[in-house]
Amino acid sequence: MDRQPATAGRSIRRFTLGSGPLKRGSDRLEFLSRLLLTAVLLAAVAVALAVATATYSLGRSEIAQETADRHRVSAQLQEEAAAPGGGSGNGMDVGRAPAVWTAPSGAERSGPVPARLGAEAGSTVLIWVDDDGARTTRPLGTGDVVGRALGAAVLTYLAIAASAIGAHLAVRRLLDRGRSRRWEAEWALVGPVWTGRVP
Repeated sequence: MDRQPATAGRSIRRFTLGSGPLKRGSDRLEFLSRLLLTAVLLAAVAVALAVATATYSLGRSEIAQETADRHRVSAQLQEEAAAPGGGSGNGMDVGRAPAVWTAPSGAERSGPVPARLGAEAGSTVLIWVDDDGARTTRPLGTGDVVGRALGAAVLTYLAIAASAIGAHLAVRRLLDRGRSRRWEAEWALVGPVWTGRVP
């Protein structure tokens, strides 16, 4: 029962680098650096959430725009679908074939479209086109936007955290160098006295 408070107290003392008359100015600076690092890491969570929210809102606008601008139409294959480059296969079950389709304006358009390998001429496949009838990709979905927002949040947090940790480590390195120089200077004064007393 008493071990838990003792462990918590030891952790706090370790974080604050102890206290008392033996605490050096460099120890206080390192403690301040630790406090700043903790504050930045906590603030980075809020920044990452704000980035995720903004990215998600922008993505929702893109979904609305693309859903309005893109249409799914049937394209009729003019030839049997074959693997790209005329090979026997590409490790997947998708080939390409020339096809024709009708644009939203009513004009007939043509071009190569993806289709199941071996799909016969005259069969139809569904494709996405823009308002002019040119082939395009499918509109963004909610899953795409959520993934993009999560990715942006994670990258933002990692970038801030890496910068803060790097700065903290640089401060510690500088403080450790100063401590080593002071220790060597003090030992140069005290060391000969001590070593002279050793038989």
